[in-house]
Amino acid sequence: MNVAAIVDPLSTGAFLADEFASRGWRVIAVMSTQTIPDAFVSSFRPSDFDEIVIHEGDLDKTLAVLSSHTIVAVVAGTELGVELADALSEALGCPGNGTALSSARRDKFEMVERVRAAGLLTAKSIVTDDVEKLVSWASDNGLSSIVVKPVASAGCDSVSFCHDSQSIRDAFAIIQGNVNSLGMYNSTVLGQELLIGEQYFVNSISRNGRHYISEIWHDRRQALDDRKIFDYDDLLPADGDVQHALVSYVKDVLDALGIGHGPAHTELMLTEAGPVLIETAARMQGAIIPSAHIAATGHSQVSLTVDSIVDPSGFDEMLERPYAVEKHLRVVWMLAPFDGEIAEGPALAELLSLPTVVGSGRELRPGTPVRRTLDLFTTAGYLYLAATAIADIERDLLRIRQLESDGLYRERELKIVNSANSQ
Repeated sequence: MNVAAIVDPLSTGAFLADEFASRGWRVIAVMSTQTIPDAFVSSFRPSDFDEIVIHEGDLDKTLAVLSSHTIVAVVAGTELGVELADALSEALGCPGNGTALSSARRDKFEMVERVRAAGLLTAKSIVTDDVEKLVSWASDNGLSSIVVKPVASAGCDSVSFCHDSQSIRDAFAIIQGNVNSLGMYNSTVLGQELLIGEQYFVNSISRNGRHYISEIWHDRRQALDDRKIFDYDDLLPADGDVQHALVSYVKDVLDALGIGHGPAHTELMLTEAGPVLIETAARMQGAIIPSAHIAATGHSQVSLTVDSIVDPSGFDEMLERPYAVEKHLRVVWMLAPFDGEIAEGPALAELLSLPTVVGSGRELRPGTPVRRTLDLFTTAGYLYLAATAIADIERDLLRIRQLESDGLYRERELKIVNSANSQ
């Protein structure tokens, strides 16, 4: 029986085990760390796996443990597992992206420099452990506003939009020397020019250097203090001038970063000059409900990732057929204005019974703790809305925001808070 190894099967990666098992494959979990970051703990399902292997930093030792299995596929389940998945697939002789560019697929500065070297539009960027160097860089480049963020994190963790030297210093202090939401120590800080335009993200699955675009999303955000937080995302049809420009650029980015196998999630800004990379992750989009994607397009990034491995010829036949959207699909991010909990009362019942709500990305019940929403890790949850008429979705989004401001949440002192599942 064929065996797949999933490195850090967390968040969306948690769905891979069932998908492989439904095709008759055995599945092994490889954990890149002994301690799962808080944001991912609730998504880990140990009972889904034939074996769980803990990587302790010694690749040869981990390979020796895996040698008792005939592993024919290695997949990164979440951002934490990208580099280990590259190393394991290369050592085991499985299809993969190799280790030569692994760091450029995780380090956001290396990523931008690699894409720039390929002749593509990129944001001006700097990485440094000296805040005054960052302040001077912004001034020397005539940048009145910059984005400051960790070099290797996810979910908009500690991303700040800075408009003067003091806000740069404040944002730097939050990041440098601290541990990010992926459990990694931030020794340096990334500064980038603030891109102006419309934000999108593109999901893809690749095999042998050919790329299938599974979804194109318009990413809507709203301003909060010195940052932008998630509001909602709309799935776009595959066809259109904007979509074609995005896809052409994304495929070039994937090539530049050596992503020739497996899933990727690419965020970008469509500026007046054209698409510009924000970042690419060599794994599936985090925090999704695959069934909602399947209802809208007939597939999900989870099912297609497995298709590319277990049915390569069938996957190859899809490459020239753009995805089709059968109904409007919107992901609405729930926004809590304060630390507290979901209140008991009619607001929650009404929220879950709205006509277009087809799924929730978090267990929503009275007493569920919430945090003031500042990024993807502190969102109160997310809802999938689907309908044949976009007006129905717009109506229910308006009602969701009304319920959030009038009775859905209540304040309380929080001692322990589990973050929403995300990458």
